[in-house]
Amino acid sequence: MIRKENKIIKLRCVTSAALAGIFLFLLAACGWLGSAVSDPLDDSSWVLVAFRKTSPIPGTTITATFEDGRIHGSAGCNSYGGTYQVKGDKITVGAIATTMMACLEPKDIMEQEVKFEKDISDAQTFRLIDGQLQIFKSDGEALTFAPHE
Repeated sequence: MIRKENKIIKLRCVTSAALAGIFLFLLAACGWLGSAVSDPLDDSSWVLVAFRKTSPIPGTTITATFEDGRIHGSAGCNSYGGTYQVKGDKITVGAIATTMMACLEPKDIMEQEVKFEKDISDAQTFRLIDGQLQIFKSDGEALTFAPHE
């Protein structure tokens, strides 16, 4: 009787392990398991330190937070948000939506904001190097971010 119960328990364990393996295989095949692993930007937050061959206007902070396929942050005056997708070193940023406040100070903040939104929307590739995030536009220029604390 005990042998029969042991065989049943072993059979159940083997069956459970096989089903768990099949389930993980299906998750990976459908991209659900691999998407979190293949997106090194997920659950990270950054502050812009350089773009268009210069630094952001002093007194402004431009941020980018990546979470669950969404990018959002501050463009210096207004908040922005949209979607993004990563495949290897390629990054695509979807349409960006922003709040519509007018900021007068510091000078040229609104112009800087428009340039940033245009540049982040043109994201093509990225790399993480020396603790920084570089996002490259179609013209090869980079937006460089440091970790946001």
